[in-house]
Amino acid sequence: MEKPANKSSGENHIESADFLGLMKKIKKWDWLSIVPYLGLILILIVFSFTSNGNLFGAYNVSIVVQQTVALAIVCLGGVFVYSMGNLDISIGATIGLCTLIQALILNATGNLLLAFMAALLLALSFGLINGAVSSWLGLPSVITSLFLMFIGTGVQTIITLKTNTIRTSFDFSFWKNMYVQIGALVIMFCIVYYLFNYTRLGKYTSSIGANLEFAKQSGVNVFRNKIYAYLIMGTCVAIASLFILARSGSSSRVTGAGYHMDVMVALILGGMPLSGGMKSKVSAALIGSFSYVLLTNGLTLSGVAASNVPLVKALIFAVIVIITSRKKGVVLPR
Repeated sequence: MEKPANKSSGENHIESADFLGLMKKIKKWDWLSIVPYLGLILILIVFSFTSNGNLFGAYNVSIVVQQTVALAIVCLGGVFVYSMGNLDISIGATIGLCTLIQALILNATGNLLLAFMAALLLALSFGLINGAVSSWLGLPSVITSLFLMFIGTGVQTIITLKTNTIRTSFDFSFWKNMYVQIGALVIMFCIVYYLFNYTRLGKYTSSIGANLEFAKQSGVNVFRNKIYAYLIMGTCVAIASLFILARSGSSSRVTGAGYHMDVMVALILGGMPLSGGMKSKVSAALIGSFSYVLLTNGLTLSGVAASNVPLVKALIFAVIVIITSRKKGVVLPR
């Protein structure tokens, strides 16, 4: 006759094994991956109360959408560049030049297609230089983009030497429509999502960010894929510049200034690893852009002084960087 104790011991052993298996699955789950989503939800909840409901007012929603669409489209292109662990600080200057060129051509011809194609050509040229030169010379991408930023800013200043702002009377009613902008963002998201997740380009750029030498030894053409990544970035910058121009109807020497920082902060808020790699994801562009715009907008609506808004955003950014560093396994100083 079997002893009940043995049966109980067997059952306990099975339950213990199941528990250990469950704990292993829990450890494999990347809990920090949901932090950006929780952050966005928290922003919505907090500012819905502190703004006395103005956050969800019809006018404010349209403003948030206009600001977010342009930023999110640039961030979608930035996913490829940042997944390689690279930075592009010429984004702001490129946007400034693209809006200026479009405004000038629209004033001269009234042809939006011609104006956009000129802006696209400029943005692609900047992207090609960024990717090719940094690869040929073996320079960090930030050095090449710094050079392009100075050139772009200088040309902006020369064009606007006589007048600080160039306005256009072109009717942008269609492009300012909230549903048109949302539709454009959805289309761009689907294209980028497919390219990044279901083509070799996305896998290769992520592998370059994860381990450059290993990617080279595995047969990845770093030069070619780096150029492709920057060309996609340039395309997204050109499209975003159209919506930026449509929103204001003008372009000045300060248009686009600091936009590269907005893109970097938005992507990191969305969960993009600082060093790129295999954990890079397209969703970071959307989540981060909405979080960044809503954070700025919500602070203003809540009565925070404009001079204090950058400080609050800086503190939040610092926290996200610390979380991201821990997520990547970086040992932080005590």
